[in-house]
Amino acid sequence: MRFQTTSRGATLGAITLAVLMSAVTLPARAQDELILLEKAHATTYENGGIGHSEQEAMRKTAKEWPLRMVFSARKDNEFEAGVKLLVTDDRGAPMLVLNSAGPMTYAKLPPGKYRVTATANGMTESREVTLDGKQGRDVFFHWAGTPKLAPASGASAG
Repeated sequence: MRFQTTSRGATLGAITLAVLMSAVTLPARAQDELILLEKAHATTYENGGIGHSEQEAMRKTAKEWPLRMVFSARKDNEFEAGVKLLVTDDRGAPMLVLNSAGPMTYAKLPPGKYRVTATANGMTESREVTLDGKQGRDVFFHWAGTPKLAPASGASAG
């Protein structure tokens, strides 16, 4: 038995692969490569907010997003990144799963009821959220007991 590979089939496969790979992560703004517009579980989301310029850029587009989540920690309300995030619909189906969300994560979800579960430094919090399709919802997660990490330079936190 002989298999033939046509150039048309190979070209179509290469084009499909290129399109799929390019659709995985798209910069939301050309001037700010660290804020990413991405898609997970058919949900488009924006994740970023580290540093003043990223925070300002995300705040400018906040009204475009039905669900806006902000993560902070400690008594000083410092933004928290690296949050494990799970958003499920009212049947428990995952709509958005991220292993490293925050400190600001915005999601485009259809109207409905959702459970948002966020875990930082081994501590988990959940919120019930209803999106009405008319105005967005801000959901804040704060872990007050999270210890401040030592700076990466090796100097001790004081």
